[in-house]
Amino acid sequence: MLALVWMLGTFGAFWLTGLAHEVDNPGQLCIFVFGATALFAAGYAAQMSRRPSPVVAPTHSVDRLRRVRQLVLASAVYYVILSVTRLAEFGATGPQSVWASIRAPATGYLNKFDVYQQGVANTSPWTTILFPLGILSVALVPLMVVHWRSLSGGLRLAGLVGITLHMAFYLFIGTTKGLGDVVIMLAAGMLIARASVRHRRRARSRRRRMLVLGAAAFALLVAYMIHSHAARATEFGTTGALVQVNPTVERFVGAPVAEGIADVIGYPTHGYLGLSYNLQLPFEWSRGLGSAPSAAIFAEQTLGEDLSDHPPYPDRTEHEKGWPARMYWATIYPWLASDLTFPGAALFMGLVGWLFAGSWRAAVSSRRVVPTLMFAQLCILIVYVPANNQLGMAPESIVGMATLLALYAMQSLVGGHRPLRAEQNRPLHSWQ
Repeated sequence: MLALVWMLGTFGAFWLTGLAHEVDNPGQLCIFVFGATALFAAGYAAQMSRRPSPVVAPTHSVDRLRRVRQLVLASAVYYVILSVTRLAEFGATGPQSVWASIRAPATGYLNKFDVYQQGVANTSPWTTILFPLGILSVALVPLMVVHWRSLSGGLRLAGLVGITLHMAFYLFIGTTKGLGDVVIMLAAGMLIARASVRHRRRARSRRRRMLVLGAAAFALLVAYMIHSHAARATEFGTTGALVQVNPTVERFVGAPVAEGIADVIGYPTHGYLGLSYNLQLPFEWSRGLGSAPSAAIFAEQTLGEDLSDHPPYPDRTEHEKGWPARMYWATIYPWLASDLTFPGAALFMGLVGWLFAGSWRAAVSSRRVVPTLMFAQLCILIVYVPANNQLGMAPESIVGMATLLALYAMQSLVGGHRPLRAEQNRPLHSWQ
């Protein structure tokens, strides 16, 4: 229900903005979005209607807990090394420079593109070494939330330091992507932890704490987004570029904050206009790399692939319709359709729904590592449906998701052929 409310709610909100008047094909747009969402729901329902397979515990729960602690420590170290490396690459000199970027996020945002143009970023040997360990980039936040009570004080501190440095980097470059991912993975972990608590009294107590923590994290994210987008609009002169400022809101909070609020409202909605433009173009196959820009860049740089003759849908739409592919969003669907066609992209959402339900059920019933991380990553994919294929935008997320899919498939195959152990009939404790 949360996923459907988000996916259909953002689409409904789009029609309340001024951008809706620019849609030339409203019927085609509505049929596709409702169809893709319906297939997602059908995939979810089909998975949930299946009889649950036995929960397989290849090792004792104590061994599983040891593995969780090892992953939390390794992931914390990964976050620290990668974040410090990136901060240095982008010119951070210490906490004061990060604080200066927080106060003036437009400056950090502009500096980010200067660094990219200079080709300085991602040249550190640490970045190359950590690239195959992308699974660690998706492990820290969900595992810390789900297994918080089972972690020592030192592991909690290490994890919090890693998360703090990770967020510091994104604050330094004036970008909300990393902050949003942390909040989404935090919420995913809370949903799993809340649903897997067995005792009602404990569940009610933890539910209140989780609700307060989740609401506070979300409020801080929205407040920073308003501040950041207001600063960008003032710095770059883009006031009212997408969603017009509401005069009533402007009278109460002032022009800069009103602009930030308008941009935040347009953030998860304007991509549907880009989708409407993409739907009007014929299909041209992108050689299997159109849905994941980071994979395409990697293929060009390492394998010498020339993809300029087979650009993805968003790049072709920029040329044909003038909708900037790297500045504005067009939802996840054109990226997927670049390799799968639009009917294939809609069918793919049915597979997403199937995996979403399967990982949720397995994570809640057993708190196993792979389903927990799989569910958190699929939450990110779903939240970014109105924007882009977020899991294909960064190398570490591609590696992390590919690793999870492989492990999830292997566990599913093993789970379908191994009998249920007697010890699994025992009640699950909160730390399991």
